[in-house]
Amino acid sequence: MAGVTALVAVALGVGLIAGIAMFVGANVVGFGGGGSGESTDRATDPDAGATLYAPAPVPTKTATGPAITLHASPTTATEKKAASSSASPSEKASKSTTADNAADKTSDEKSTGEKRITLQAGTVSAKPMETISLTGIYPGGEGAILRLERREGGTWKEFGISDVRVTGEQFTTKIQSGRIGRHKFRMKDVDSGAVSNKVSVTIG
Repeated sequence: MAGVTALVAVALGVGLIAGIAMFVGANVVGFGGGGSGESTDRATDPDAGATLYAPAPVPTKTATGPAITLHASPTTATEKKAASSSASPSEKASKSTTADNAADKTSDEKSTGEKRITLQAGTVSAKPMETISLTGIYPGGEGAILRLERREGGTWKEFGISDVRVTGEQFTTKIQSGRIGRHKFRMKDVDSGAVSNKVSVTIG
């Protein structure tokens, strides 16, 4: 009887030790209560259990095609007109002077030939309403009627004095003007249309 009791006691002790060992092992490998704790940690911490993965670097390809060039849009007529209207007074004056010189050159070319009218001014500057002498010669133009013209606004206009008759292939007249500025004058044959060279007189 005592032997049986001893065996029972030994079996109970072994079973108790084995149970304790199994409980401890379950906790170590993550079974049991540890599972709920891990779920709670993941719910409260999104980064819990996350892993970092970096892909392997891949070399990029260099573009070998031609570069694209954007062409400037052509200037519209409106823009050209705006640019023209915004030109400074000095630029406009320069353009006007250039146009006048070109027109004068054409007139001088027309006056070349056997009968060329040569005009001279007695002075290059005068005060307002001061008398200015204009003289000249007209070879082969004996008896011709000459008319004095002044350059105004890009065209030649009659000055407003009496016509001058050529006598002895020479002519002379006197004028006065109160208009301040630089003036250009020329003589024109009323019948043939031949014109003289131009002379400039500054009044002021």
